[in-house]
Amino acid sequence: MAPAEWERVNHECHASYQGTESDPGDPKWNTRLQNQTRMLNDLQEVGLLNRNDRWLDYACGDAKLSGLLRTHHNLNLLNYERYMPKWEGYFQESELVPGVFDFVITTSVFEHFTRREQFDFVQALVSKNGVLGVHTLVCENVPADPRWFYLNPVHCAFHTNRSMEILFRQWGYACSVYNVDAQLWLWFKNDPQDVEAAIGRANLRAGGLYYVFKRGFVDYWKCAPYRTA
Repeated sequence: MAPAEWERVNHECHASYQGTESDPGDPKWNTRLQNQTRMLNDLQEVGLLNRNDRWLDYACGDAKLSGLLRTHHNLNLLNYERYMPKWEGYFQESELVPGVFDFVITTSVFEHFTRREQFDFVQALVSKNGVLGVHTLVCENVPADPRWFYLNPVHCAFHTNRSMEILFRQWGYACSVYNVDAQLWLWFKNDPQDVEAAIGRANLRAGGLYYVFKRGFVDYWKCAPYRTA
């Protein structure tokens, strides 16, 4: 598929629900964004993210995540979008300077990349001691099933625990944290001991969010990747 044709199909797949409260193809989209908002705020409260650092949402769509963070927690998440309509205040591509963002998050993005250099471009935006946030479907094995719900014309990359571990190691990360409700991984370059201690304290809180920590990529999902009711 030619790049221009792919861009057209990508726009058709996603433009219809931008600016709305639901995505017909992803029933848990809005709930997941709210859980991601809670998680990011919680991690800055426990000291693993710094609210005064530069945070960037790469391929942010309609900037719903940054709006939730700003409204509920007064947190500033910058926005960049290449394919969907751009709103006021979005970064231009010329402003995406490598190594200047202390936290870069991508949600429902890694499955759309068609070339390795696109992954590397996002990683390069992260500062020397920065954090990368990733939400995408990750499984132990990609189903050999033409009816699999995740197959659509603009999902071009399918990720396993092994493939994510390869990226994780090649990019120089040391440890990761995962929250099931947010379906969001955070990858850290900092000393794993410090991150593990902070997560240990966080997990002891009554009623607080619970995190899975690993020195490496958190390979949480082992079950077959199918939706349940």
